Amino acid sequence: MIVVTAKEMQNIDEKAIKEFKIPSLVLMENAGVAAVKAIEEEFGDLSGKRVIILAGSGNNGGDGLVIARHLLNRDVNVKVYMFGEEGDLSEECRHNLSIFNKLQGEVNLITDTSLSKLRINITLTDIVIDALVGTGFTGEPKGVLSEVIGLVNNCRNPVVAIDIPTGVDSTSGAVYNGSAIRAVLTISFGFMKTGLLLYPGADYCGKIRVVDIGLPKQLAGNIKRYITNEKIKELLPPRHAWAHKGTFGHCLVIAGSKSMPGAAYLTSYGLLRSGAGVVTLAVPTGIKEQFSPGEVIVVPVQESETGCLGLVSTDHILELCKGKTALVIGPGLGRDPELQQLIKTILQNWQGPLVLDADGLNSITDLSWLTKIPTAIRRKWVFTPHPGEMARLLNKNIDEINKNRMEVAWSAHRQLGVNVVLKGAPTITAGDNQIYINSTGNPSMSTAGMGDVLSGVIGALLCQGMNPFLAAVAGVYIHGKAGDYLNSEKGRGMIASDLLSVLPVIFSAEISKV
Repeated sequence: MIVVTAKEMQNIDEKAIKEFKIPSLVLMENAGVAAVKAIEEEFGDLSGKRVIILAGSGNNGGDGLVIARHLLNRDVNVKVYMFGEEGDLSEECRHNLSIFNKLQGEVNLITDTSLSKLRINITLTDIVIDALVGTGFTGEPKGVLSEVIGLVNNCRNPVVAIDIPTGVDSTSGAVYNGSAIRAVLTISFGFMKTGLLLYPGADYCGKIRVVDIGLPKQLAGNIKRYITNEKIKELLPPRHAWAHKGTFGHCLVIAGSKSMPGAAYLTSYGLLRSGAGVVTLAVPTGIKEQFSPGEVIVVPVQESETGCLGLVSTDHILELCKGKTALVIGPGLGRDPELQQLIKTILQNWQGPLVLDADGLNSITDLSWLTKIPTAIRRKWVFTPHPGEMARLLNKNIDEINKNRMEVAWSAHRQLGVNVVLKGAPTITAGDNQIYINSTGNPSMSTAGMGDVLSGVIGALLCQGMNPFLAAVAGVYIHGKAGDYLNSEKGRGMIASDLLSVLPVIFSAEISKV
C-alpha cells in the first residue's frame, strides 16, 4: 500500500481535478459516501442513532457535510457543528452546507458562547465525527479549536476521524502539547498518510481504514513509500523439494563477548529458525564453552585482553569468511576499541551480503572509509540501528532521530549507500530508492535481545538468496508478526528467545491467517 505525505496528497488532488478533470465536488461526494459505508461497517445500522459532526471551514468540513446528508437519509439524528462563518467556507464546503440546509438539517456554529451547548450534546450522542481540519493542517490547535478537542476527548463516546484526527500532523505524526482528537476509527481518503503511521500521531488514530474515492492511482505512481502487509510472504524464496542445506546458504555470525554471550545465541538460532542452511558462530575463546553442542557450529577465536574479539582475531575471522554466503556482524561484540579496526578490515575485504547490527555499528566512528567501498558491494548490506545507534552513526541526537524517522532512514541510506533498518515504532526500512513503514510489532517486544533475533531473520533471508532490501523489509515484517502472534499469550512477559519457536510457524503458515 502506497503511503503519501500531506504535500504529495495535495498534488494528487490538484492533478485529479485539473489534469483529469474530475470535479472536486465529485471527489467530495465519493469521500462522504465511502466514509458512511466504513462507519456502518464498523458500528452497524445507524438508523435512530445520535451523531454529532464537527465540520471545519475547508474541504474536510465539506466531507463532513456530505456524510451528514447521507446519514440524514438513513434516519440518523444528525447535528452539525460548524467551525467557521459561512463566508469563510471553501466553495465546496459552502455548496454542501447549502444542500444540507435545504434538507432542514440542524447546523450550529461553534463559538465561545456555544461551547456549553456542545458540551451537553456531545455527552448525549452515540458517535462523534471529526471533520474539523484536513491533511493540510499543521501546528498546535489553539483557542476554540483547542477547547473543542478537549470536549471531544472527555466525552467518552466513539470518535471517527475523517482523513486524519484534528491536531495530528498528517506528514510527521507530530502532536503539539498533546492537543489532538483521539479517534477509534480514522477514515483516510485515497491513500494512507504518513502521519497516521508515525508516532505520536499513530496513537490517536485507532483503527485505520483507507477508502477509494476515485483518485487515479497512477497519480501516485512515482511515490515509492509503502506500508508492509501480508503480501510480503509472496517475496520469500521457494523451498524446492530437491534442496539441501547448501541450497539455503552458510552464514557466519561474528558476535558475542565475555559480558554478552546471549546475543550470539539469539542471532544464530534466529538464522536457523528462519531457514538458513548452515550457521557458523565465531566467538571469543573465553565464552566458547557457554554454547552447548547443537545445530550451530561454534568456532572459538582468539580474543583481546577484555574478552572481546579484537585485532588478534582478524586473520582467523577473515579465513572463516571464505566460502560463506552471508555475514551477520555485531550482536554482543562489546565496546573494545580494537573492534573499530577489526570491523573496518572485515568490511573492506567482504564482498557479499551482510547484516551489521549493534556493536558492529557502534564500531564505525569514521564514515570516510566506508563510503569508499564500491557502491555495488554496499548495496548488498543491511544496517539495523536502533535510534541510539543511528544517532552515534550520523552524529545526531536521539530526539532528532525519533522526530524524523523516515527522513533520517532515507538520509542514512543515501549517505551510506546501504539498506537501512531504523528500528523502533514503527520500524522504517530504506533502500533501493524505496521506503517501507512496518505494520507489525508491539510494545511487548521492547526487551533485550529482540534486535539480535531480527538480525538472524534478515541474515537467513540473505542466505537464501533474497534481494538485500527485500530481505530487510520481509525480515522486519515477519519478526514483528512473530511478536504479534505471541502477544496475546506472553504480553509484557515476552522475551526474545520466545520468538525462536514461533518463527517457523510464521514462515510456514499463511501469514494473513496467523
